[in-house]
Amino acid sequence: MLALSLAALIAAAPLSAAAQDRGDRDDRGPRRDRSEQQERPERERPQISYSEAASIARSQAGPGARFVGSQGIQGGRYVFAFERDGRVFNVSVSAYR
Repeated sequence: MLALSLAALIAAAPLSAAAQDRGDRDDRGPRRDRSEQQERPERERPQISYSEAASIARSQAGPGARFVGSQGIQGGRYVFAFERDGRVFNVSVSAYR
C-alpha cells in the first residue's frame, strides 16, 4: 500500500510541475528552442542516454531494489527512485561521462 501511494505521488509530481510551467514566461525569460540547446558547449549536454543511466542506477540500487520512478535530469544528474524493504531511496547518476 505504501509503495502504491508513493508511486502515485512520484507520478503526480511531474504533472504539477508542468501545470505551474504554463504560466506567463515574461518573468523567466524566453524559452530555448531545440536548436539553441544543441548549440550549448559539449560539457553542458548529457553524454549518456536515459536508458544507460537507468541501467547504472539499477546496478547501484542493489539486489532486491524495485524501480519506483524517475525525476528526470536535475542539476546534471539523472535521478531515479527505488524501493526496498518498505523504504524509498533515490539513486542519482551523472548525465556526463
